[in-house]
Amino acid sequence: MKVKNCAVAGHFYPRQPAELRQLINSLLRANPQWGDKPKAVIVPHAAPRFSGAIAALGFNRIRPFIHEFKRVVILGPAHRVAFNYVAALDADIWRTPLGDITIDRHYTEQLISRKRVQYLDQAHEEEHSIEVQLPFLQAIGLAQVPILPLVVGAAEPALTRHLIVDILSDADNLLIISSDLSHFQPYQQAIKFDRATINTILSKNAQFNGQQACGCYPINGFLAHLATQQYDAQALGYCNSGDTGGSKDSVVGYASFAFTEIFNQQTRAHILAIVRQTITQQIRNSDVAELGTKDDDNIKEFLKRAIFQRPYACFVTLNTFNGGQKQLRGCIGNLQVNGTLGESLVKNAALAAFKDTRFQPLAAAELAAIEIEVSILTCPQPLLVSSEEQLIESLQVNVDGLILRYKEHQATFLPAVWAQLTNPIDFIRQLKLKAGLAADFWSQDIVCFTYQALKIAEKG
Repeated sequence: MKVKNCAVAGHFYPRQPAELRQLINSLLRANPQWGDKPKAVIVPHAAPRFSGAIAALGFNRIRPFIHEFKRVVILGPAHRVAFNYVAALDADIWRTPLGDITIDRHYTEQLISRKRVQYLDQAHEEEHSIEVQLPFLQAIGLAQVPILPLVVGAAEPALTRHLIVDILSDADNLLIISSDLSHFQPYQQAIKFDRATINTILSKNAQFNGQQACGCYPINGFLAHLATQQYDAQALGYCNSGDTGGSKDSVVGYASFAFTEIFNQQTRAHILAIVRQTITQQIRNSDVAELGTKDDDNIKEFLKRAIFQRPYACFVTLNTFNGGQKQLRGCIGNLQVNGTLGESLVKNAALAAFKDTRFQPLAAAELAAIEIEVSILTCPQPLLVSSEEQLIESLQVNVDGLILRYKEHQATFLPAVWAQLTNPIDFIRQLKLKAGLAADFWSQDIVCFTYQALKIAEKG
């Protein structure tokens, strides 16, 4: 059994267990934080006497849910060793003054097999960005939950994004990103600079450099992923070292954030139930003249929830299976927000089942065999291209939906269409055919928009 011993105990934080426990517990008690279960947090990694109060806000947000996770993945920046990938630790145990923490060796090997990470023990030997988080995790009850410590070097954004997609696609994982904000600016200047950074993180669509946040590489990968997802982002608190005993001539900024999955497993189940019950109710009534009825009591209860009062655009897709092959049976939606999510789900469910002109109205005998998919859309963004070649280069395969518009011609492909049309050239040319244009047609007057979609499927 390989053991990783702490490198900064006695320097960044007390080496004596009783003293360390008292310090961490006092920080947690003095900085309460409540809210929904986070999927990810960003916390600072300076010595607890400087950034511990802000870090405690993040860990208190995790605390009620710590035993609901099967592992905690910690991404910290590399301060002492230069490399351009993500470094895993070849060890089974991390030993801190508060006891031993299990490292998830099996999950590490999975990520290595996917070429997301590789072993580099040297990156972990003197690194503090992950180590200072461990006493907090132990204090909030980590004992039975293993960790996966990963030091992120100057990795390509695509690598960190794909890694984070893998991590967050597993509902059992909690992601912790360890990062401070600006370094060594005067006190007032740092506050102004850091506030801009905080607002940019909350907007979830930016790229950072090391001047803004030392954990810029994992943060950039995380924000790139969030651009295709639906998360609530919350800033939990901010201060800098000038507020916690350091000189105000040159300070380091600290902030904590929590990111909560809006469409969690329960909400996804409710979305699918609304669609299926809407269609079922229409069939039972044998009356599809008034599409979008809300008479079903279960639907009414679901629609009372706050998430269904938010403005979202969505598509409802109905599929059947013939010889194991998926076949489209109906698909209707709205690209722009037109009312609340609940209203759009009810309306589009009925339209997809009974008013898609490509198909006969859905019959009762078909209902049990129908697979329902719902796509929740982000707001379409204009894509400025002057040629089909530029459009091909600009599209993110398996990520972007595309709206193509030319005069009275318009069509869209959801991101799910990439499963059938994997080549961007085919994707674009088939979309032009759908819009009633020739496959090889191009004009400077073509207008393009991209968007992303969260797919929620009964069998997905």
